[in-house]
Amino acid sequence: MAVEGRTHRPIIDTEKCDACSVCAKGCPAEIIFEMRKEESSLRGRVYKEVKTAPSINVDKIFDMPPCQAACPIHQDIRGYIELIAERKYEEALKLIRETNALPSVTGYICSHPCEEKCVRNLVDESASIKTLKRFVVDFDDGRLAPPQVGRKKGKKISIIGSGPAGLAAAYELAGMSYEVEVLEAFSQPGGMLCWAIPPFRLPRNVLNRDIKYIEGMGVTIKTKVKFGIDMSLPDLRRDGADAIIMAIGTHEGLKMGVKNDQYARGYMDCLTFLRKYASGEPVDLGNKTIVVGGGNAAIDSARSALRSGVKDVTILYRRSYEEMPADRDELKEAQAEGIKINYLAMPVRIIGRDGEIQALECIKTKLGEPDESGRRRPVPIEGSDFIMNISSIISAVGQRPDLSWNQEGLSFNLSPENTFIVDDSCLTNIEGVFAAGDAVSGPTTIVEAMASGKRVARSVDNYLSGK
Repeated sequence: MAVEGRTHRPIIDTEKCDACSVCAKGCPAEIIFEMRKEESSLRGRVYKEVKTAPSINVDKIFDMPPCQAACPIHQDIRGYIELIAERKYEEALKLIRETNALPSVTGYICSHPCEEKCVRNLVDESASIKTLKRFVVDFDDGRLAPPQVGRKKGKKISIIGSGPAGLAAAYELAGMSYEVEVLEAFSQPGGMLCWAIPPFRLPRNVLNRDIKYIEGMGVTIKTKVKFGIDMSLPDLRRDGADAIIMAIGTHEGLKMGVKNDQYARGYMDCLTFLRKYASGEPVDLGNKTIVVGGGNAAIDSARSALRSGVKDVTILYRRSYEEMPADRDELKEAQAEGIKINYLAMPVRIIGRDGEIQALECIKTKLGEPDESGRRRPVPIEGSDFIMNISSIISAVGQRPDLSWNQEGLSFNLSPENTFIVDDSCLTNIEGVFAAGDAVSGPTTIVEAMASGKRVARSVDNYLSGK
């Protein structure tokens, strides 16, 4: 317990307090109202905002619980888990949806940083927060009706991209009674959630459940509309857009940058491969594939390659297991399926003949000092070269925004990585045009992209309200 003392004046240890509210709920002042008036005591602090009702809003007194603070969108995890425990599933989902535009999606594929900070870890292991969310949204299965958002404000926002950042921004702005339209270049909404996350990880009916809920709030989603080609910035403004949000994601996969990487057959970036896999387009990878990289895209590519008929799939990662950014649950699934992982090794040269890949020359590495990412830098070990005989390579070493849409030559301020440079309010250098998600930060997790979408929605509201 973070509260010590058995008298009527207990003392709180703020360094130990996890905002569990057990002390408040067990307080005799719950039934003896006179005890709430002792303003100099902990009890007085707890109840100083309470007038008549016995319920307590402990967040007015304490910081967020560690799990909630760790969540990029700051969900009331404690609140909805308590409701689930009481079998109040509809109330739990309503509480989740107050903050989370994509509860079905995050119930399946969230990176769940909340579980790392769960105080239950001090006893044995964390609560299964992601799984509990998944349970309650699957139990409801789309029956919960979207809230009535009230009369429209007469302002319109156009959002370019229907990935997690764009959908989260649309959800928030629709809840503020704005007219919101989302433009998506592909045939289905969801951005990378739809085509870069394999359906065995994120079933399409689960994604569509969240999208249908967002559309039920009045959001219009238009597919097969390519910004810069089918619709220009002046077109959007002529159609009444008072603000525009660029949530275009990072759709250009990077190549490895090794010798002989010009081979067209048998060598592709992970986004190209995952897009083909999602569309059902046949891809001939041969019998032995190497996936280079250590993130979730590498794991998804390896597992998809296995399902495409490749007999032997190996992931090549230049750091150790501890530095690998991939979700540990997905990593375990991949290994259970027979995918091999070669740690502390990196590619040097593609070996081919007549335009076909024959092998990949690699070199072993050791870990040096931390780099800008905070992880230890891989250092090649001289003389440790080795050859891996393969038939294809999938590069999952990174991605960046694809700027092929900019047919107008718009003069956005961009970083060397093609990401938008924005100010503290997510505003670009072009008046009325905001940017959010991976298109600003570079590749992040789904929930971090959603948090960016929520931030840009608040900024757009302030902008249109003249704040």
